[in-house]
Amino acid sequence: MADLDASSVVDFRYSPRRHRLAKLLVVLGAAALLAFYTVVFDEAWWEVLLRFGMIGAVVSLTTNWQLRRQPRLPLRLTDETLHLTGPNGTRLSIDWVNMASAQVRGRLDPRLVVMPLDPEQTRPPMRARQWSTPGRGPYELVVRLAWMTPGPDALRRELARRLPSS
Repeated sequence: MADLDASSVVDFRYSPRRHRLAKLLVVLGAAALLAFYTVVFDEAWWEVLLRFGMIGAVVSLTTNWQLRRQPRLPLRLTDETLHLTGPNGTRLSIDWVNMASAQVRGRLDPRLVVMPLDPEQTRPPMRARQWSTPGRGPYELVVRLAWMTPGPDALRRELARRLPSS
């Protein structure tokens, strides 16, 4: 039986509160690892911080550079269409009947992976490798869902409800 109370439009957006909480947990975890490392290897804390801080900065900059071409939040799901926000705030709409696949992958770093059946039928029409990253298909879209509200489980439920059955 269909859920009569289900909304026809669901918005998934960035949550600053979840982002601040994640940053706090990372800082606390890094401080605990720093303390452990300094005790076990008998090194000054600032030497360890300099060594691993530089590695963390390089990883962070590389990750941000790789993700700048990918679609991002907010997402909007309607009864007929999935609306994505692309790089530079551009919008992309893909009808559910034009969806080859759409699934949420990952638990710690959840991502929505979307593949249209016909890229020419999206609005606006997609060009090959327009938003894809190296190692992905030419029309495969990957949207980072970190710090999203409502959470990735809600998106999984909505996708299961809206995607056409095979």
